[in-house]
Amino acid sequence: MDTQRVNSALLAVIVVVAAGSVLRLTGSIFLPLVLALLLSFVFSPVVSFLTRNKVPRLLAILTVLGIFLAVGFLIGVVVYTSTQSLLRQFPVYQRRLTSLVQELIERFDLPDYLLAEFNLNRAVGSLVLSFSGNFMAFAGGLMLVLVFLFFLLMEKPFVHLKMMQAFHGHTTRKIVIIFAHINAQIGRYLNVKLLVSTMTASIVFVSFSLIGVDFPVIWAILTFLFNFIPSIGSIMITFLSGLFAVVQFVPDWNSIVATVAAMSVTQLIIGNIIDPKLLGDRLNLSPVVILLSLLVWGWLWGVMGMFLAVPLTVAIKIALENIPGMEPFGIMMGTGSFRKRKKKQHKTGARPHHATQATSHR
Repeated sequence: MDTQRVNSALLAVIVVVAAGSVLRLTGSIFLPLVLALLLSFVFSPVVSFLTRNKVPRLLAILTVLGIFLAVGFLIGVVVYTSTQSLLRQFPVYQRRLTSLVQELIERFDLPDYLLAEFNLNRAVGSLVLSFSGNFMAFAGGLMLVLVFLFFLLMEKPFVHLKMMQAFHGHTTRKIVIIFAHINAQIGRYLNVKLLVSTMTASIVFVSFSLIGVDFPVIWAILTFLFNFIPSIGSIMITFLSGLFAVVQFVPDWNSIVATVAAMSVTQLIIGNIIDPKLLGDRLNLSPVVILLSLLVWGWLWGVMGMFLAVPLTVAIKIALENIPGMEPFGIMMGTGSFRKRKKKQHKTGARPHHATQATSHR
């Protein structure tokens, strides 16, 4: 038995290294596919609702994708308009930031060459060029995502039938359980994150508008996006908004403190109270595993990989928990509450959550 576990562990290491290399080299193909798969978890319930109300599946899918594109277009227009306004105001922010840096150099008796090294124009120019390249790549990838998403939604009703034909007996039931559990966990996570991120962005927009922070729409959108990066996302957006407040408001420290407080309090309340209340312990992922997944998926697919880190890691954990010989790895990725839930279910005679989900999907 020990030899089998060692062999399984070595095989797992080899598979992980090989899979990581393949995913990194073929990110332009797999990233749109994975993104489309995750979006299908969000849109599939809407499509199912429409089809239950006598709407043809093709029309239901086209309607959902049309609304998605329309919302994306409106957000794009708002971002473009706000960005143009930001670029027009850039010289003002540049003068303020240069003045702040010079004041810091004089106050702390720092070397004068630091001011010469501080070239905001060059930094922003590089950032704009990088953003332009990434935007073009994103636009091309978005079309591929939509194509994948369309066919995934079209084939969703036939997935169970395909598995029944491809596998037999106990294997079929186990695969159905795995897919049902992954579907339930990731679907709930994404829907809760969408709700919580929208709530956070709305509060930031209102509070920043009242304080007088420039471009509250951009900050609301950035807050929405950064909310999908666990742990470090809220820290990053708080730091960036605080830095911007310093550049905009100095020497008005009341407005600076109000800006930082508004973002910090919003992130603390929603991130530490509302978000855990809605998600509960369903994800059962160790905080260390979450941070490690951010590093790994970020290394594989950049910033987009960090956005997708949690749902992808949840899928891997669920799969490991249901593969013979790999269960210890799945358990080690959890918080430790897994065993408690199992014991409670065993005492009460309750069925495991994932088995219930699988039965309801069959």
